[in-house]
Amino acid sequence: MILAAAIVVGLLLSLAYHRGRTLNQVAAIPLRSAWLALLALALQWPLLRAPMAPIQRVGVQQVLFLLSHLLLLAFAWRNRQLVGIQILVAGVLCNLVVILANGGFMPISPETLVQINPGTTLAEWPLGVHYGYSKDIILSQEATRLWVLSDILAVPPPFPWPVAFSLGDVLIAVGIIVLLQGQSTLQAVSVMKSRVVFQ
Repeated sequence: MILAAAIVVGLLLSLAYHRGRTLNQVAAIPLRSAWLALLALALQWPLLRAPMAPIQRVGVQQVLFLLSHLLLLAFAWRNRQLVGIQILVAGVLCNLVVILANGGFMPISPETLVQINPGTTLAEWPLGVHYGYSKDIILSQEATRLWVLSDILAVPPPFPWPVAFSLGDVLIAVGIIVLLQGQSTLQAVSVMKSRVVFQ
């Protein structure tokens, strides 16, 4: 959800800056091997559509999910000259580190799940289980390695779509927003900064 919001925000900012030439700016972004990113998203889909279950039942989906990160890193390497991609890859690495440290899933605590699922109790979120329709595993804060990088940030109700996300997700979202501004926008900002420095 946060990534979808980032796309919307990025496009709106681009629309405001470029005054209707947003599509031209986005189309002009010199992305290489974009198919890698699309394939990575496709490989994440099976885990994101798996219902709540013991982690043993989503083993294949988990492997595909981990493989998707390798494809994302390959895509980022091919496009490392773009500022937005540099920010995005920092987020991917943050997520990957905490995922690998916790058995191949992104940790989320029962307390956070209660926040984003109003009316539920801690007892309804058993530890060690895959949280359905997500990349998460339910773990206590004490059992979570690199807890600060896990899904500890939450947008609870009355937000229409309560969601939890990580610091890595925030960086990925910022990277997407920056990327959607197009190279000409970033170059213009760079020129303005240079003028301020030399004045």
